[in-house]
Amino acid sequence: MDYLMLVTPQQTDVIRSFRHEMRLAGCWGACFEVACFIEHQFGWRRIDGVYELPDGRPIFLHSWNMMSDGTLVDGTADQFGEGRDIAIHPCGSADHLRYRDRYTAAHNPLKTSWLATRPYSGVPDQTFWDDEEARRTLAPGWWLSEPQSYVAWFKSGATMYPMFRTMRERYRQRGYEIASLE
Repeated sequence: MDYLMLVTPQQTDVIRSFRHEMRLAGCWGACFEVACFIEHQFGWRRIDGVYELPDGRPIFLHSWNMMSDGTLVDGTADQFGEGRDIAIHPCGSADHLRYRDRYTAAHNPLKTSWLATRPYSGVPDQTFWDDEEARRTLAPGWWLSEPQSYVAWFKSGATMYPMFRTMRERYRQRGYEIASLE
């Protein structure tokens, strides 16, 4: 089954257009704004949580939508550098499981029985981010074994969107080598 057909080409065009508008307005990935728009426009419930690596490490605080059958629609999946534009993930698919609630000290697979089968890095998401940032290990595209797609997306965005140029400077200020983003 072609899962992209769950979202019509017209809906996809509307989502892309709004995403572009939000990034022009100064939003970085624009996931929250796009998810709110999708909820209003199409009625697919917005969900706020975390996009995770297969081993359970959080990548971003993120927003996406859920259709009535449980299919996830990620209107800003392009920002992950994994080759997707707008991602459609039916229930039960491996990528569907990469969208999850935030893990806090009290809400994690070690203490919450219904999460017990989920991969978990062993620390709450915020602790993970704080620790990794302190070690300077969250450089652009850090989650990818080959970050070229992410770097290309970033550089392309920097030619169009002021916020991308701002993010380039933020990476520099935080002590990351960003020559690849120039």
